Order: sequence, then structure tokens, then C-alpha cells
Amino acid sequence: MFSVFLALLSPVLASSVYYEAVDGNIYKVNMTTGERERIYLFGVSWFGFELKDHVVYGLNVRNWKDILKDVKRLGFNAIRLPFCSETIHGAMPNPNMINYDLNPDLRNLTGLEIMEKIIQEANRLGIYVLLDYHRIGCTEIEPLWYTDNYSEEQYIQDWVFLAKKFGRYPNVIGADIKNEPHDEASWGTGDNTDFRLFAERVGKAILKVAPHWLIFVEGTQYTHVPEIDKVIKEKGWWTFWGENLMGVKYYPVRLPRDKVVYSPHVYGPSVYNMPYFDSPDFPKNMPQIWETHFGYLTGLNYTLVIGEWGGKYTGKDKVWQDAFSDWLIKKRIYNFFYWCLNPESGDTGGIFLDDWKTVNWEKMRVIYKIIKAAEPNFNEPLFIILKKNTPEQVFDKGEKVTIYWYTNGEVIDSNFAKSNEGEIVLTLNESINLYIVAKKGNETMRKDLYLSVIEPNTPITTTSQPMVSERNPRIFAMLLVSLGILSFVVFLVLKKKLV
Repeated sequence: MFSVFLALLSPVLASSVYYEAVDGNIYKVNMTTGERERIYLFGVSWFGFELKDHVVYGLNVRNWKDILKDVKRLGFNAIRLPFCSETIHGAMPNPNMINYDLNPDLRNLTGLEIMEKIIQEANRLGIYVLLDYHRIGCTEIEPLWYTDNYSEEQYIQDWVFLAKKFGRYPNVIGADIKNEPHDEASWGTGDNTDFRLFAERVGKAILKVAPHWLIFVEGTQYTHVPEIDKVIKEKGWWTFWGENLMGVKYYPVRLPRDKVVYSPHVYGPSVYNMPYFDSPDFPKNMPQIWETHFGYLTGLNYTLVIGEWGGKYTGKDKVWQDAFSDWLIKKRIYNFFYWCLNPESGDTGGIFLDDWKTVNWEKMRVIYKIIKAAEPNFNEPLFIILKKNTPEQVFDKGEKVTIYWYTNGEVIDSNFAKSNEGEIVLTLNESINLYIVAKKGNETMRKDLYLSVIEPNTPITTTSQPMVSERNPRIFAMLLVSLGILSFVVFLVLKKKLV
């Protein structure tokens, strides 16, 4: 198959590499030497181009190159860039989303031109890029790849345009042809809603101009083939948008097999609380469900790359992500794109916290587990997790709080931690600053956690800086306003009596 596509490469669009998916693995072939290298995709999505802002997020607070450097430093070697039609057709980015003092080289550029600069810099850093047609209209994820105002032909031509434009960059690995087909989108029905047939049409068009690319095909929500969907309806094993690949067993995508990557999207209760997340045997019930929805494809020697997964990694979602990562390792499915880099994702949060600098190391610890299963010699950066079991910032004297810590380095100084991982319950009698200093190789890091203690029933005076509750700041602010109004009314009444 490889030799057939070598012959198809035109001089204009010839690439220095060729990507192929064989028996569950992804390979990169050097077109000059013929060397074939197995690669892994340890990826993360960086969104923004698919929205009306027409630019990736984070650029209002950071330099775009520094974000890419952090992506590399954290151990990711691939990014998935969602986009919408307006972005690739010359729309200008929302200027409020870019700090041009931090990013002067992005001034006056279109969204597409910024995307190209990111691809170029990612190539320099050795980061693969997957392009993702996430939305047509930039405001919602449409069920199908066409709408009343946007034809399938336009959609396919968009992909041909992108393949011609970005096919010359060796780090662009392929096309995620349509994000999360759902509702009426089907698989195997043979009509104009059949996503499998569309994948064949758009795939052929893309491969004509970029034969070195891979075609990433997500699942649907339903196949709309009764005998296939029967199991999810009878057992309540409902699928997320893009997760249902059960139809591939009967209706595989008829493109060259080494060009097709099946790429399901799968989430836990952080995104939506499916009934099976409340099962008494959760999460032990999950492997059979994942296997039914898409996992069985590895047994048929198809290549799987998890196109989206993630969540807030708290409560039941933490249990889900731990179980899912363990299952991926057991199945030897090591290729993925985590959702997402952005802290603005409401139902999942991001790898970065709100400042776009602080890293959610608990999520990274789960991701590192998968990476190290694939590459045992992988060396993650030094990090420290130090947290309490409550979001509260101020505690009453005598109150108990549970502290958890973990570091992948050696603890060289701390006022409480004697090992690299542990949990303690503290009775707080006074304010205290907990700290850990850890070392790994040439790296040294310090992490602090300040716990403020007040006497029980201590009133908040007007000279104090109010502590806004993390859980409901709006209600707290309204309470402060109400107290202020009440104080003013009392003052007027007293004044009137004195007069």
C-alpha cells in the first residue's frame, strides 16, 4: 500500500514524511531514506479557532510560543486544533483575545495565518498537529457535515484547501474530518446521513492532494441501524457524541486500511452523568461498555486514537479517569488527545488553570501513567501536588482539615511531609504555611499551602479584606451589599432619633 501512495505524490505537494496506520500502530516513514518509525500521539486539544473568536485561547495572557513550549515541556508531542469555516476563510481574530504587547508578531494576521504560524512553530519543536473540523457555523457542533446553508461539497472543498495549504508541513499528520456526529447522523444506513459514506467521500478527496495524511474518523451517537443499536438501548449503554463505532464491524470505512484511524470521543460524569456511572459496580462495569462501543476494534487490528477524553478529575470523574487510563494501558491503546489545554472548558476544565500558567498536575499524573506505559524511559518534569480536602480558605480554630501531597521527586525539605506521598489530618489551632521542597535531577521546586485560622464566630469587620467564597462568590457579594444597605438604614434611623 505504501508504494502505491508513493507513486501518487505530486512534486508540488510532496512531503518529506508519510504516515500510515497498521495493526493498531502509527508509523512515520522518511521519504528520503525509507526509514519507518513507530510513533505515539500523546496529544492535547487547544481550542479557540472553532469559535467566533477565531483564535486559540490563552493569547490574552501569554505569548503563543511560550504556550507551545509548555506543551512540549509537559510531555505532549501533539496538538489537535479545532476550527470552523469562518476561521479558514479569512476571519480576523477577536482583538480582545490577543494581547498584542505579548504577541506583536500576530498583529493584523487572520485566524488562518495565526494557525499556520502555530503549525510552523510546532514543527520546529517536534510537535505533531491534527486538524479538526469542529464546527461549520462557529457557534454550535452541528449533527451533520452539512447544513441548510452549507453544502457537503463546500465542506469537502474546505478540506481540500487545507490539505493543499498545510500538506507541506511534515508535522501535520492528518484530518479529523468531522467533530462528534450526533442525533440524525448514522452509520451503515446508506442514505445522506450515513457518516461512514461521507468519510469515504471526503477521505478520497483529501488523499488525492495529501496522500501522506491519515484520515481520522470519529464515531456517531447512534448508528440508526436497529440491530446494532439494540444493545445500547436494552442495556442503557448510551454513547457520547462521537463515541459509537459499533457499526465498523459490519460497515468499515472503505479507504485504504493504512490511512484510516478510528477516533472515538469518550467522557465520564464530569460531562454527563450516564446511568451506568451510577451502577453499584461502577467503575468495574466500564470496560465491557468501552469494549462494546469501540474497544473491540483493536481485536480486528484497526488503529484507535482516542480523539477526546478528560474531565475535571474530581469526585466520581476522578474514579472514571483512573479506570479509563488503566483500561487503555491494558488494551495497549496509547495514542490519545486529551480535552483540553484550555481552562475555559466549562465541563472539563483544562491542563492549565485560569492563569494559563499553573498546571493541573493531578490530571498530568494520569496522563503520564499512559505515556510511561508506552515509553518506559519517559522522564516527566518535576511536580508537586499539595492540596486540602475542602475549597475553604479560612478555618475556625480547632477545625480539622485533611492534607494530601505527592511529588515525583525527592522531598528535601518540608515542615510536615516525610515521604513523597501521603495524607494527614491536621487540627488547626493557628494559621500555618505548609510547604514541600522537592528535587529531581537538576530540578528543584517548592510548593506552599497557607491555611488561615480565626477564632470561632469572629465577626468580619469593615476594615478586613472580605474572603469571597470559591463556591458561590455571587451570593456572598450580594450578602455584603445587603449588610451595607442594612447598616445605612440603621444609621438613618438613629440619626433621626438623635435629631
